[in-house]
Amino acid sequence: MGKFDNKVVIITGSSAGIGQSAAILFSKEGAKVTIHGQNTDRLKQTEQLMIEAGAKPENILIVSGSVENDEVLKNLVEETVKKFGKLDVLINNAGIGQKPGTPPSEMDSMENFNYVMNVNLRAVITLTKLALPYLEKTKGNIVNVSSIGAHKPFPAMLYYTLAKAALDHYTRNCAVMYGKKGIRVNCLNPGAIDTLFGARHGVTEEMHQKFLDNLVNPNTPLGRSAHPDEMGKILLFLASDDASYMTGSIVVADGGNSIFHAGVNLEF
Repeated sequence: MGKFDNKVVIITGSSAGIGQSAAILFSKEGAKVTIHGQNTDRLKQTEQLMIEAGAKPENILIVSGSVENDEVLKNLVEETVKKFGKLDVLINNAGIGQKPGTPPSEMDSMENFNYVMNVNLRAVITLTKLALPYLEKTKGNIVNVSSIGAHKPFPAMLYYTLAKAALDHYTRNCAVMYGKKGIRVNCLNPGAIDTLFGARHGVTEEMHQKFLDNLVNPNTPLGRSAHPDEMGKILLFLASDDASYMTGSIVVADGGNSIFHAGVNLEF
């Protein structure tokens, strides 16, 4: 018996990284899972990894497309309910740092602002509204995936961090608004993760590793970036009955990066 036997879960952005790890972990715990992304090859890879982890093929649904598209968001909910009959958990994981192809000189453009806000915030709000009637029926829950960028200035990705800060506060407000309906809403704020996030922005593997090294060393007490599975396990916990008294929580998992202060001497 798994913790999510007979539970139905939607995970956006599950073709790689945190979303993919979460899809595999939920499958191991018996969930019926809708996976989502734009890269069909990577979605098929996620599906195969879920099956290898013990998922039945009939307990997996693939919905592809951009979360900018309201029809895709509508399909995510409607096709899930059509196939599985209900919805218990929504994981809003899909996110983007900038509009693909945006040069550094145009990072502060309104075109980039609109794109980043649409993907990271508007899509979450829209999908949440679509899912609410079904989550109310099951007394389900929502977990949003934010970032420690919501807590710290990071001018190189200004609009991304603005969107994530707004997502944190949206989470708090939803927890207040929907608590009486029996719906819990929480948020996970990861730090540096070994994912394809950089590659999606045209960053080479070497550049991405340099970025991680600069972010992690010496600014992260644990001295390393995280594996996506470490975030997936937290999503699993927050969505489970083990977290039944948690709502409106902003859970930071960043190896201590957000509490590090350059003026503090860590040598004893």
